[in-house]
Amino acid sequence: MSEIIKIKVPASTSNLGPGFDTLSLALDLYNEFTFKVTDGGLKINQTNPNALPEDSNNLVYRSFCEVYKKMKKNPPGIELDISCKIPLAAGLGSSASAVVSGLLAANTFLGNPLSVNEILVLATKLERHPDNAAAAVCGGLTISVTSDEMVYVSKFPWPEELLVVVIIPDFELPTRISRELLPANIPYGDATFNVSRTAYLLSCLLNKEWEGLKIGFQDRLHQPFRKDLIPGMENILNEAVSCGALGATLSGAGPTLVAFVNNKDKAEKVGKSMVDKWQSYKVKSSYKVLKVSNNGAKVESLVTK
Repeated sequence: MSEIIKIKVPASTSNLGPGFDTLSLALDLYNEFTFKVTDGGLKINQTNPNALPEDSNNLVYRSFCEVYKKMKKNPPGIELDISCKIPLAAGLGSSASAVVSGLLAANTFLGNPLSVNEILVLATKLERHPDNAAAAVCGGLTISVTSDEMVYVSKFPWPEELLVVVIIPDFELPTRISRELLPANIPYGDATFNVSRTAYLLSCLLNKEWEGLKIGFQDRLHQPFRKDLIPGMENILNEAVSCGALGATLSGAGPTLVAFVNNKDKAEKVGKSMVDKWQSYKVKSSYKVLKVSNNGAKVESLVTK
């Protein structure tokens, strides 16, 4: 008898403009992971060969072992199958999906000794910020806060009619590089700007005040410092709004851009226009129109003969 754990983890777009390291939204684009207990060792199979390390440095496996370490147990031998639909180093939570899958699989094998909050604490330790992991675990729009090594997550209602147009360029941008550009200190006025926009954004989403979203998605804490790594970023975001998007932002650390639209036909128009605009900067890209994933990671436990 072999126990098998299958886990499906959604992509996520974080920050949503002003909510730096705090707001994150789960999307209906998924990575799938299958964990099978074996007699010993580690074997990794991938649908995209060499996309991720196939040894103990693999982030999924390192996260898996983190739970066993916390519980002071030795991890079993594992055969791991990885099917990646979330692009790597794109600002869509691919690393969070890897971390969450490993943590949830190990916790399931051990009989679920850890609470959701404890899982999020471990995920934050590995990710260094809780936002993408919170959305990946809980689904929907999440507001995550860290305090005294604890992680607190609250889900916020996302309007069903709001679609997310995701524009993915053909280059990667590791989060580490993108974060290195951020200043150690910011002016008081910029902090006030972002606090007010974050509060206003959530109010507009709750009350479906669509016109207010253009202001709500504004940011001064991270996008101005990251734009030089992404050719034409400001003009492409402006193009989205000009074509009918209710707002547009950098997705996480980038380089993916996202626009928010409340009409399917308009979403297609916005996506095509942003792709064309990026092409004028000699950047090839593609777009997807996605809904929000409200349920977060799905864990399925199987036993085979």
